[in-house]
Amino acid sequence: MDTEKIQNYAEQLSRQYNPEGLSPYPFGNIQKDKKDLKILLTEKLPGSVSGVIVFFPKESIFIILVNKTKPPTRRNFTIAHELGHYFLHSDEIKKEMIVDSDNVLDKVNMLYRRDKGLSTKMEIEANNFAASFLMPADLVRKAWEKLKDIEGCSQVFNVSVEAMSIRLSRLGLVT
Repeated sequence: MDTEKIQNYAEQLSRQYNPEGLSPYPFGNIQKDKKDLKILLTEKLPGSVSGVIVFFPKESIFIILVNKTKPPTRRNFTIAHELGHYFLHSDEIKKEMIVDSDNVLDKVNMLYRRDKGLSTKMEIEANNFAASFLMPADLVRKAWEKLKDIEGCSQVFNVSVEAMSIRLSRLGLVT
């Protein structure tokens, strides 16, 4: 799927599950609707692992595990990233577990993968999904017009300064 379609899809889902535009994002709304999905915070993941999405065929359920020891902004982005895999890559997840380790955004560090090219593409797509899902373009533009401050905008959307900087740059609001 191309970047623009992913962004549009992510923003549509963001509005569907968070029509009030609340922050932090109310991920529970998705869990209520998607009976085949559970999102759990855990302290049992290694420190280098931010999150994982796994499909259990016997129960026909996807489980997203998020490292509880990470900062709240990182957890939010990780949940959105793993939701990107859920909404975009369900068929692939059914074949293998996807583990996302801490790394700079848009870089790949998957512990389980069959094909590096496919994995890289999937990780980039999940990051694009997460950014658009948590930071819809229209809301980011409004926040930027009002605040003109990257840190302030990152707090509004409950994301890291780095994630907000990348989003603002991709929207052409900062250079």
